[in-house]
Amino acid sequence: MSKLSASALSTFLRSPKSYYFRYVAQLEPSQPQVATFDHDKLLGSVWAAYTDRFYRGVSEAENSTSAMDVWLAETEGWVPEKARAKLTTALENLMPQYYQQFSPEDGVRSQGSELFLENETFLGYLDGLGNNDIIHEVKTTSRSPQIAEQLWKIGHSIQVKLYCVLADAAGYQLEIGFKDPPHAILRAPVVTVSAEQKAGWAHELDALAERIKSLGDDPHNYPCHPDNCCLTTRGMVSMCGYRDLCDGIDDDARAMLYKTRERRK
Repeated sequence: MSKLSASALSTFLRSPKSYYFRYVAQLEPSQPQVATFDHDKLLGSVWAAYTDRFYRGVSEAENSTSAMDVWLAETEGWVPEKARAKLTTALENLMPQYYQQFSPEDGVRSQGSELFLENETFLGYLDGLGNNDIIHEVKTTSRSPQIAEQLWKIGHSIQVKLYCVLADAAGYQLEIGFKDPPHAILRAPVVTVSAEQKAGWAHELDALAERIKSLGDDPHNYPCHPDNCCLTTRGMVSMCGYRDLCDGIDDDARAMLYKTRERRK
């Protein structure tokens, strides 16, 4: 079994069949899916790359142009125009704030940015590691009246737990760029993580990895609950991108609709 990322673990917990097609069969849809989770994920990737360039000393003008060029190119033609315009506005508002509020020398990434971490079972790309072994994790999300609950949910996510274990971190600091007005960037206080917590998280992650590994390469070992096949949000209802494979399609249709998954280098 290949080493597991936080995305792989989260995919398995959300939709075992999607995990099978993506990480065992190594397939992904040939075309982007017109779904909220797709363009939200893309915005998060664009924003993570933006903050990475910030900490590498790229100028505001160059950084903002690079981010906007990627965002507009990758969303052209498949993201609904209303959603695209809304998120473009969010990006335009958030970018200058970053250079106004923060400094590349502020210490939150003193040990590096976009760090590749791995052990015998897991791997991951950490947004940044700062002073005193504190993880710096950047997100974009919609605003909620319960900010504390949002921070708790992210802080207890598979991703943060895995990164704390891989980096043997002393804590984490979450940073959120809000996609809806008033657009703002929240850098939360540092949350410390004890050795006991990390040991417990490591045990949970290892147990999950062992469970996944035990399933092998038979797709029937990866059943999904049908509720996980459909994502419903305020703006749209969308289906899982692997639904055609679940329904059963011939080889020609399979070759047209799906391609070999591109792995991150």
